[in-house]
Amino acid sequence: MTSKAAVISVIGSLNVDLVTRTSRVPVGGETLTSESFSIGWGGKGANQAVACARLSRTQAQAESSSPSDVEVRMVGAVGDDEFHEGFLKSLKGDGLKVDGVKILKGKKTGVAVIIVETGTGENRIMFCPGANYDLEAKDLVDDDASVALFQLELPLEVVLHNMKTARQKGVETIINPAPAIQLPAEAYQGLGHLIVNETEAAILSGIENPTSWDKVAAIFISRGVKNVIITLGGEGVFYKTAKQQSENEAGRIVPARKVQVVDTTAAGDTFAGAYTVAVSRWKSISQGADFDLDAAITYANRAASMTVQKAGAQSSIPWADEVPEA
Repeated sequence: MTSKAAVISVIGSLNVDLVTRTSRVPVGGETLTSESFSIGWGGKGANQAVACARLSRTQAQAESSSPSDVEVRMVGAVGDDEFHEGFLKSLKGDGLKVDGVKILKGKKTGVAVIIVETGTGENRIMFCPGANYDLEAKDLVDDDASVALFQLELPLEVVLHNMKTARQKGVETIINPAPAIQLPAEAYQGLGHLIVNETEAAILSGIENPTSWDKVAAIFISRGVKNVIITLGGEGVFYKTAKQQSENEAGRIVPARKVQVVDTTAAGDTFAGAYTVAVSRWKSISQGADFDLDAAITYANRAASMTVQKAGAQSSIPWADEVPEA
């Protein structure tokens, strides 16, 4: 790893995914025979870290431990249970640095129970945080990090403390606030990149039924966000920058790729990871040049389109050479 390598620090959750696939979700009191059940590695933090690692290198590079221009570090916590060894081994196999993952004695690794409707690919998730909620609110951002990526499956005080720390250290800061909860004003002040889906945008902006994404983005920009990205599923991705707002320009929509959807699990995490890789490379070599938001979102869209065509969470995240050029 050269000294010029961009460093991504992903501070987030690590969960074991218990996935059931069914033609439909049972109603209250009903028992259905599912189509399949599987156990895998997940958590929004770990999923996004894997996405960063895979989308910054080829699988051959990871298998041969060849250097990449991006180093990805996972920061979080697991329990000292039957899951943690396999989990960390899997992350290392994807090229991740896991020195920042604490193994907490007497604790259980977080668990996500996921039900996937095979007809639509839609998922429903129940999250038991386990060791994730035992992280302390102290500095977890490395001094040499280029980018810090956050979600909301850790205690809020841990996230807010480290977002503040990252900004103080001059580290480019990205948050994908999921699961969505109301955030204090300090979370937005000086925030480089906010990535939300339609539901999260509505909850966080306070606009229950948005009719204008420009108006929603303007709220976040008024709070101090520099780049607002709203993923719209099959409708594409809307984005607006503070610069566009100041110049009274409308936001823009990058169309989605039309593909056959099998499972939407981890699609948003893939998007966030791909976008973060683009930010890290810009941060590393920009020398004052503007960030090409349109190109970053277009690439992240293509990466996410590969994820929804496969079942599973981390298993469905593509490597860099699997993402189509158009």
